[in-house]
Amino acid sequence: MRTGKATDLARFLSDLEAYAELAEVDFNARAVEQVVDVFAEQFATGTITVRTTTHEASVRGVNFRYMHPELSHDPVEIARAHGLLPEAEPLVLSLLSEVTGKVPLWWGLDASVGHGVQKVWAFFEQPLEFGDIASLENAPHSLREHRERFGEARIDRFAIMGFDFRNNTTNLYSEMVRPGYFAQVDVASMIRDMRSHPADDEEVGRCREAINVYYTFDWNSPRARRLCFAVPSREGNFPSHVHPLAARFAAEAPVLTERRQLIFNPTFGAHGKYLKLEADYTGDAASRVFGYWNR
Repeated sequence: MRTGKATDLARFLSDLEAYAELAEVDFNARAVEQVVDVFAEQFATGTITVRTTTHEASVRGVNFRYMHPELSHDPVEIARAHGLLPEAEPLVLSLLSEVTGKVPLWWGLDASVGHGVQKVWAFFEQPLEFGDIASLENAPHSLREHRERFGEARIDRFAIMGFDFRNNTTNLYSEMVRPGYFAQVDVASMIRDMRSHPADDEEVGRCREAINVYYTFDWNSPRARRLCFAVPSREGNFPSHVHPLAARFAAEAPVLTERRQLIFNPTFGAHGKYLKLEADYTGDAASRVFGYWNR
């Protein structure tokens, strides 16, 4: 377990290159170094996770992110001031500005090893009701139209919103729940509703262990684009058998702790299903981030 020691950023940069090699993706050293340099305090003292996917290698990426409950800062303005903020559709920025102005929150930032800054997360200091989210003037219509489906799945409070500048989407995350909160039949229904490839009983069972779920919305689609289940990996339950990269990731992902603490995210959408594979690089995501609302 990490004890609060600052992250060695030189080692972190080296480890990010190792992640890129592990996932067989291009590593843009200049882009990565710029992000880590500009956000040095955040990466040195925040919680860090690193993520890839089981997409085909040609479209796969590696993303690194910090989450910082204690540090007051505005990552969007910092990125903009240093020329690191990608150009995004006005609606994404309008929703982000609206949320920032109305909701007490703290921040996380995500960047790609290939392109630099990609998204930010607004972590709400207190989870919000769906009505609070739906009343946002700039929220996508598809998000508001999802009210009934959230209700059917017993999701009525939300803890995080994400803003993806490169894909012009927003993510809405449920509040944290206990593993097993979602019934087998409800998970299967949620997946079917995404018009994804069907999930078998094993996949549904894994999804039931999620500590939260999140959907991706945009301003052009009438429905949610993706559904993800965030599942912390307990000893022996990481799905290494489903893809060669999952096995390599479980065995080789660099971390700062003695034991790898892993998260996997079964992801479903109309264009197929895949896994997001994430490592808790600093080893304190469970206590510092996911346990934030239990303090």
